[in-house]
Amino acid sequence: MLENLNQKLRLNEIAAQTGLSASYYSTLFQKRTGHSPIEYFIQLKIQRACRLLDNSGWLIADVSRETGFDDQFYFSRTFRKVMGMSPAEYRKRRV
Repeated sequence: MLENLNQKLRLNEIAAQTGLSASYYSTLFQKRTGHSPIEYFIQLKIQRACRLLDNSGWLIADVSRETGFDDQFYFSRTFRKVMGMSPAEYRKRRV
């Protein structure tokens, strides 16, 4: 997952890498991490976005694309859901 943060991954694709069915992989993953594979992948993407917002002068649209979100508004909604604030608010809080 870490190697594909700028991609869109589907559960079937992730499970295929392990040779397990999607449902069995999801069950195992949930038991071991407490999160579904997709939730975990989104968390990783948002962590990457936070690092980019903290350490680069990139536009939010560029951060969105770099973390695999084609739609900047969907990225912002997802970021807000995970972080409790918009990407712009997150960046401003550091100043």
